[in-house]
Formats: sequence, structure tokens, C-alpha cells
Amino acid sequence: MASVDSVDWLQWLRVNALDQPDLLLDRCPNVWLENMCLVAVDMIETETPDAIPRLQNGDLKERTLAYVVCQMVLRVVRYRQFKTESNGSYQYTNFDPQDNPPGKEGSPNLYVSKREKAMLEGSSIGPIGTMHMALDRAYGL
Repeated sequence: MASVDSVDWLQWLRVNALDQPDLLLDRCPNVWLENMCLVAVDMIETETPDAIPRLQNGDLKERTLAYVVCQMVLRVVRYRQFKTESNGSYQYTNFDPQDNPPGKEGSPNLYVSKREKAMLEGSSIGPIGTMHMALDRAYGL
């Protein structure tokens, strides 16, 4: 029986940010990252009430929940990466003029995307343009 309290969020964040190693390690304190992960779990419990019971029953894998939580937090981290800092004597802007690749957008707020919500709910209904390969009950199969 899995529990949200036993999840090592920092380890999952490192795994999910392997393609962008400089994104987390030096920029964000661990306490802030853990707090954001726990807030993301609270949001998931609110928006998808069956997610945590599904995790505890074994119907939802820890890696899937951790993926969704990490993507929520990484969006906020990416957003905060492009900001201006100043201490009165200098001003520094960390800005990348190139667009982010698809799926790597930033956001000032935590949110659960439609695709992530479908993953947590275990539904086979995906975003527009996708189709599932299950046999349809309408045909008696």
C-alpha cells in the first residue's frame, strides 16, 4: 500500500528533470521544492479525488503520480527561471529568446493538465487527436 508521505519527491524531481540538469539543483532550495510537491499533491487530491485512493489500492503507480507532480512543479520552476533579479547595484535578466520546446512551457501557477488528469483518473479518454486501442463494448467484444 503506497502512501504520499513516503514518496521521495526530490529524487523524483531529479529523475524527471534529467533532460534539464541545471534547472533544479542550484536554483531552488530543497525545502521549497518539497513544499511545492506537497501543494501539488493537495491540488491533485482536490481536482482528482480518486487519485490517492487509486495509489493506495495499487491501481495508480507511484511513478505516474510522481510524474504529474513533478511536471506541475517543473512548470513553475521553468517560469521562475526567466525573471529579472536586482540588488540595487546591478540588474540581471535570465532570459532565453528561443521558444521552449513543446511540453516544456513555464507557468506561474501549479495546475493539472487535461492529459495528466486523464492519467491520474485512469481513463482511456485522451486529448483531441488521440485514440485508444481497446476493444469497443458496443461490438460485443
